[in-house]
Amino acid sequence: MESEKINPASGRLLGHVAMLLAAVFWGAMSPIAKHLMLSGAVTPMALSAIRIIGGAIVFWLAGLLLPRKVTGDGRLAKSDIAIILLMSVLIISANQGLYIVGIGFTTPFEATVMTTMTPVFTLLLAAIFIAMPMTILKVTGVALGLGGALLLAFASRDNSTASMASNPMLGNLMCMGAQICAAVYFTMFRGIISRYHPFTLMKWLFLFGALTWTPFAWSDLMSVDIAMIDGHSIMSLAYIILFPTFFAYLFMLFAQQRLKPTTVSMYSYVQPLTAATLASIMGLAVFGWSNILATVMIFSGVAMVAFSKGK
Repeated sequence: MESEKINPASGRLLGHVAMLLAAVFWGAMSPIAKHLMLSGAVTPMALSAIRIIGGAIVFWLAGLLLPRKVTGDGRLAKSDIAIILLMSVLIISANQGLYIVGIGFTTPFEATVMTTMTPVFTLLLAAIFIAMPMTILKVTGVALGLGGALLLAFASRDNSTASMASNPMLGNLMCMGAQICAAVYFTMFRGIISRYHPFTLMKWLFLFGALTWTPFAWSDLMSVDIAMIDGHSIMSLAYIILFPTFFAYLFMLFAQQRLKPTTVSMYSYVQPLTAATLASIMGLAVFGWSNILATVMIFSGVAMVAFSKGK
């Protein structure tokens, strides 16, 4: 059940690439999910359940179709089932569920700002629970990345989108709660994560997540108006299920096996960068000098945390 051994140096590089891709996929999800919910096709609760159930289906189907070398043996030790169930509640049910429902109450901008708190929470929890050193370089990197992410988010803010938020305080608190759950997950479970193949662990995490979250969203799922789901909605749902769910969470677990918790969490600063870049490409925002400065600050902060000494 152990994951394949990789050369430490190349493994870290692959971990950075995987986490960067995951962050890009997550960054593009907020505006896509918000647009889908505003269309009236699905409610936030229904969308969160569709994402989790869809992720579970894709992981288990892929596990049946792909060779074992790619997916692992698929088995869990009985002694680990309870702790993996807890992991699933944190990183699948609570993190995904709260975040998507939060987007439904707030704006994509506000939701993106909330993701920038994950490295701060992770740094504090890592120092408290696993005695990870809070070096000057690491603290400076987190602060620099946070400043860059906030600068980028505020530079890209469009006040005309404020009408999208029906209850911004509730939505922001939900998105904040999702980031706290992610920080706990990043910090507390590295030991058990290292014992399993990433694919094996993710398909069980999503299965447990679907079982624990679906009962809360059942009435919303049953009220989905199929007639309102057009081709664009189907494409949006496909993107949400495949890229920021299937691929991103698989990449995240791969990276978590090779990088420090604080380094993994720092890539949440790439999410507002992705959102701003996508908005610029679509002609919805201008990528000016403040955005360029913010980009430099974000990647400088990630590099400082990544190269900070201390196990």
